[in-house]
Formats: sequence, structure tokens, C-alpha cells
Amino acid sequence: MQKSELDTLRATLLFSGISTEEIGRLCRLLHAGERHYAKGSFLITAGDPISAFALLLSGAVQVFMNDMDGNRIVMANVTPGTLFAEALACSDVSESPIYAVSTQESTVLWLQSAFLSNPAFFADPLCARFGANFIRSMADRSLRFNDRVQILSKKSIRDKLITFFSQQIHQQKSRQIVIDMDRSALADYLGVERSALSRELSRMQHAGILQFHKNHFTIFHT
Repeated sequence: MQKSELDTLRATLLFSGISTEEIGRLCRLLHAGERHYAKGSFLITAGDPISAFALLLSGAVQVFMNDMDGNRIVMANVTPGTLFAEALACSDVSESPIYAVSTQESTVLWLQSAFLSNPAFFADPLCARFGANFIRSMADRSLRFNDRVQILSKKSIRDKLITFFSQQIHQQKSRQIVIDMDRSALADYLGVERSALSRELSRMQHAGILQFHKNHFTIFHT
């Protein structure tokens, strides 16, 4: 792995406080492998055995399930520096119940999970630090899932959008925000139809609540 790639990993929560040399050692211990995916490629398909978890290095990935009628239920929109499939990889689930698809050209680092169930792995101080970061990363993902629950609990599209934008303002620390989803992905995430979402965004812009151009938004009121 090149130094620039190791520097990218060092900036993530998973490898926080770990040197580039130590990251290289951890990647070897966890049999890490980097893969590139074109937009629209499936990284995980329902029914796949899960023996590794993933860290998104660049691009965007959507994790979803299908209901009994084949409708997509979005579980998460994964951003760079974030883990996905980690809970599945550390559980006793033999087959994946979820799909993961790249919504942009993406680069992913896959890490084998079997070592994390071996107590001897954490006897090494470096591996113990990595384990603590892994737990923090899972906790961060859990909080993001709670954000999603807040959105889905709202009944109207406007209330869903206001809750979503409030979360983004808090995360990005600005009222000028960039959404890493196109309209279709955002509609899936909010649990609404794309046409209805577009109409509501236009109404909110006309009402002076926000302005937007593509995925750039300026929020005036929430």
C-alpha cells in the first residue's frame, strides 16, 4: 500500500492515533485488500457470506434491503472514512440480508473479521488500540442510524427534510451544506417518492426556507 493511501487511512476514525507504519502492519494482520468499483456495482448481495467488513475510502455506497414486494428500504448512505458491514461481519449471520451498491465510482478497503473474535489478537497493544477505534466507529454508525430513525418518524416530506437538513447543519457546521446523494438516493433515504421530494424542495425554495443548486443547499430556516 502506498504512503498516500496510508495517510488517507490515518485520517479515518478507524485508524485514529495510529501511525502509517502501524497501519501497514494492521492491514497485513487483517489481510486487508483494496478494491475499486464502478458506479452501480454491487459490493454485497443478499445471500452472500460475510467474512469481511469494509471501509469506504472514496466515492459513495448505499446499503439497503428489499421488502416482500421488492421495494428498496435504504439502511444507510455510506460516506468516505466510514465503515459498513461491520456488524454483520462480527455476528453469527451466515448470509447477508442486505445489499451494498456503489452510487459513485468508489474505492473500498476490505478487512477480514475473523481475527476480531480471537482474544489473542487484542493482546498486542497496537491491536488493542485498533479494537478501541473499531468500537468507536461502530458507535458512530449507531448514532447515524438513530438520525435516520428520527427522519423516518416524521410524517410529512417537509418535516423529514427539515429534520435531515438540521442534522446536516450540525454535522457540517454550516448552513451551506453539500449532500452526497443525488435526488433518487435522497428520496430513498427519506422514504419518499422522488417526484414528491422534488416538488417539496421547490415549494421550500419558493417559501424562502432554502436555496439549492443540484446537491448544494443553503438553509435559511429549519
